[in-house]
Amino acid sequence: MIIKFESVEHKLENNHFYYDFQTDSPITGIFGPSGAGKTTLFNLLSGVDTPKKGKIKLDSEVLVDIEQDYIVQGKNRNIGYVFQENYLFPHLSVKKNLLFSKPYIKNKTQYISFEDVVNLMDIVPLLNKKPRQLSGGERQRVAIGRALLSQPRLLLLDEPFSNVDCSKRKQIISYLLRINNHFQIPMLIISHHLEDILKLTRKIVIIENRKSTVSGDVFTIIKNGEKPELVRPKKFQNTFEVAFKSFNQTENIYNLLLNQIVEIKVSNHSRLLNIDIKEGTRIQLSLRPIDVALSLEKQRGTTIQNQLKGIVKQIIHNYEAIFCVIDCGFELFVEISQGIINNLYLHEGQEIYCQIKANDFDVVHVFDKIETEKNKTELIRKYSESTELTIN
Repeated sequence: MIIKFESVEHKLENNHFYYDFQTDSPITGIFGPSGAGKTTLFNLLSGVDTPKKGKIKLDSEVLVDIEQDYIVQGKNRNIGYVFQENYLFPHLSVKKNLLFSKPYIKNKTQYISFEDVVNLMDIVPLLNKKPRQLSGGERQRVAIGRALLSQPRLLLLDEPFSNVDCSKRKQIISYLLRINNHFQIPMLIISHHLEDILKLTRKIVIIENRKSTVSGDVFTIIKNGEKPELVRPKKFQNTFEVAFKSFNQTENIYNLLLNQIVEIKVSNHSRLLNIDIKEGTRIQLSLRPIDVALSLEKQRGTTIQNQLKGIVKQIIHNYEAIFCVIDCGFELFVEISQGIINNLYLHEGQEIYCQIKANDFDVVHVFDKIETEKNKTELIRKYSESTELTIN
């Protein structure tokens, strides 16, 4: 799905907003500081607010064209919106909260079933509880589940990590990847934590001072010198997808392949991994730039399991630290110091070895089998046979 804002202007009191960008990624992160204008963008896209000027399109469909005096009402845009506050009805059970959208979807193609949502989001044990009995992470899952049951073609999530503690953020991230993979629903996700966005996607739209300033692949944005401040210590993640190859029971190590060539060894410390994973299963990994050490030669007699040969492509300075981009068959951002540059005579074009411990990789998500178009068509056919959601 292509989401396009063309010279969209809006005004709230004395605040003027301007958005001009396009994205076609399955997941797009909307990144920027608090108060920058991220939620206003969602309100304009969903139809909560109407801009003063400009055009908004989803694929070839025009949602708003102020010049032509054309506006599709929000209720007819088929966009699911999960607000930051969740807005669950406190007097209703989880099951009734989930079914709140049921009366409004009779004329929609229903390819997302109640059973599918509660199982995918692990909500079954919560169905008879009231929202006050739920944790922040559980309330977030219920709110997302309710939005899914409205059969949306696009899902907007405003700060989905704000009401959950750090230990639950990883769980929510995994659920969002599971939803995107299973239902093939594009997502826009607001956060002012870049490290969370990068575990979901590298495609971002940056909102600053109430306007969109740059959009695209975050690695490309940084390498082009547009926003070098985006790469920060402890606030940045290398993320990449690998495929399961084998499990070494003697070493308790998973052997994974990136781009079908680069072998990566990951320790058996994640609850998401197990020895029954089938060969070829997709796995999302992340790695902090500070967890990569550099050496001029391959080390012998070391306990470090990953020694990846690469080439220094770029050295980036910003106000917080120094980073270099290394091509190891995939790009790695590595945090370095001036001392490392001096000791290794580090320069662009240089061959270097990236030393990475097996337990420094974070397993973000293990994907189910890829949903093919045939699978999706079957889902649509199955759940559009009647105009009512089936509920056991």
